[in-house]
Amino acid sequence: MKLVFLVLRRLFFSSQSNFLFKITNIVSIVSLALGIASLNTVLGAVNGFESKVSEKLSSINGYTTINHLFEDDFLIDQSVLPDFYSNYESSLVPYVEKPAILKSKYNSSNVIIYGLDNSDFKDFNLFNSFHTSLEIINENNVIVGSLLAQNLGLSIGDEIVIFNPLISKRTLERNKFLFLEIKEIYHSGIDDYDSRLVFIPINTVQSYFDLDSSISGWMNFDPFLEIKDVDYPFYQLSLKDRHSDLFEWINTQQWPIIFIFSLIALVSYFNLMGSINILFYEKRFNLAIMKTYGMSNKKLSVIFIIQGMVLALIGAILGILLSLFVISMQEKFHFISLAENIYFVSYLPMIFSINNAVYTLFFSLVCSILFSSVSLIYLLSINPSKILKN
Repeated sequence: MKLVFLVLRRLFFSSQSNFLFKITNIVSIVSLALGIASLNTVLGAVNGFESKVSEKLSSINGYTTINHLFEDDFLIDQSVLPDFYSNYESSLVPYVEKPAILKSKYNSSNVIIYGLDNSDFKDFNLFNSFHTSLEIINENNVIVGSLLAQNLGLSIGDEIVIFNPLISKRTLERNKFLFLEIKEIYHSGIDDYDSRLVFIPINTVQSYFDLDSSISGWMNFDPFLEIKDVDYPFYQLSLKDRHSDLFEWINTQQWPIIFIFSLIALVSYFNLMGSINILFYEKRFNLAIMKTYGMSNKKLSVIFIIQGMVLALIGAILGILLSLFVISMQEKFHFISLAENIYFVSYLPMIFSINNAVYTLFFSLVCSILFSSVSLIYLLSINPSKILKN
């Protein structure tokens, strides 16, 4: 092996190497760097988009929800609480979900009411952008979506009326309507939510809908929490189950994109084959002499493969650094923008992943070995006597 590295240094890193060989190596490194950078950037965009969409969706109703199989609402009683509840009580957020009609001075709209405990409002990621504190929220306060506020001409401090379309006709007139004041207006970037979901203290919702202390279920906002012992008659619904069509679409789109950019990265390895061919042509007499003196094809192959791996390693490292720069710039300046009402995000989010960098580095080294080996099949089959005669 020492002989191999000695020959490698003398033949390939000598100051006597011609200009064409040096330029070919530079072109190979640059093309490999661009190919790896494009692949790593696309992987970062795919992961970033799915992660950002998941984060947005989970900010509204959690990463998982637990509900009753047969009842829309059920009483919370210590004697009938499920077994899993005691283990995860601190991580589960109780909520009530009810359909209603929201009426302003000028118009009305169908809405979905989410009733939350007063202490849980401040912990919702959806409300992090508010300038006012939600430490104190009154029983007659309501938080509405930006699109609903726009459609109904609402602003903070306005009064609205909630009407239950399923309420009994025998209910007293004064109990048919729920008068509330708009505390804040949230913006999730998801039109279906921003135009329909309103958030009210859970006590107010339970009182208006005559639910006593009943709830619709629990939400879990911890992405790393796995609740495995949910048993009958309760069931757990994950974020990806709830929005299965959306995540299927994301998966359907991402694999062709990754495949195409993988092919683009593969094309750059043909330059590596060209570099090895030029290298062989330049040093053909030296190699023929070494082969004549008994150097085996195996050792000669190792020399060329190491040369290819060195070029691939340099190109891959430069490509990974370039992708890190591109991803950082995109996350900071949002050069690539998207239609938020279609893609749920206003720009293309990207995440630099160490795992992706390691995968692309490994991919680069494996491809360099394969392409170098393919190139050597023909080159090492040439008779050294013919080279020396010419």
